[in-house]
Amino acid sequence: MMRLFGQAGHPLLRLTGTVGRLPRYVRLARALVADPVVPGGRKAVLGAALAYTVSPIDLVPGIIPVAGQLDDLAVLLLGLRQALAGCPADVAESHLAAAGLTGATLEDDLHTVQGAAGWLLGKTATVALRAVSGSLRALAGAARRAGSAP
Repeated sequence: MMRLFGQAGHPLLRLTGTVGRLPRYVRLARALVADPVVPGGRKAVLGAALAYTVSPIDLVPGIIPVAGQLDDLAVLLLGLRQALAGCPADVAESHLAAAGLTGATLEDDLHTVQGAAGWLLGKTATVALRAVSGSLRALAGAARRAGSAP
């Protein structure tokens, strides 16, 4: 079994499947926007999600590796979920099947994105706390040295 980032099944490793399905999600979005059965309000939500995904103005800028792409992916998947929820079940299933997806796959991919974001946030917080702690120790040492100077 392939090991990456120290363990199999790492949140970032699991993202590869979700990212690999991105072309299918784009096909699904295009089909939902074109389908007259999808309510206009749901199309508007999906359109807003698509616009956010391609917009250079984001909550988390795309220049930030991984995190900048995770928010776009999450918004796209949530927009798709909302559009599908506004369709009759048979229409939603038909669109998913035509894109080579299932409702369970969409939910699993949303869960994967959420897990990766949580992991990334936790690691970022750990690194930030270590940096702050190291800086405070350095300042305390400098203050001690300055206080003992003649």
